[in-house]
Amino acid sequence: MNRHICTFSAAVAALLLGACGPTPQLKVKEATLTLSPVDNNPSAMHFNVYGGPEDVYLLRVSSPSAVRVEMHDVTMDAKTGAVAMTPMDRVPIPSGEKVAFKKGGKHVMIWGVNVIPRRLGVIETEFLFSNNARILVRARVQEIDGSDPDEKKAIDG
Repeated sequence: MNRHICTFSAAVAALLLGACGPTPQLKVKEATLTLSPVDNNPSAMHFNVYGGPEDVYLLRVSSPSAVRVEMHDVTMDAKTGAVAMTPMDRVPIPSGEKVAFKKGGKHVMIWGVNVIPRRLGVIETEFLFSNNARILVRARVQEIDGSDPDEKKAIDG
């Protein structure tokens, strides 16, 4: 009888421990800023946001190395097929899920990238969420062809 209770207890403990996975952590990964080849046009940043233990909203992305930063989404009118970029003031990030900011979809537009990110090959950005979390990210900086940035093209702000 004791053997059956021990076996049963061990099986229950294994099931309970197996159900305990790691708690998801809110994070931003795979961030890349692709510089615009045209002066005064915005550059585009793409990245993935991984939801944490609770649903939150991404409220803002900012950088001390840029003049202006905005979140946008690409939308298509179902009737006309016209494509437009729509500014977003917040983006829902569901718990435990990945939200992709990618070409042809959600992305961040950055105007006036100064010489520092071009020289270093990275741009420091801050992501602000509705739960007051602030995540600092060093995004890779590249030219439109994927090459290292040309600091001679920088808008020195």
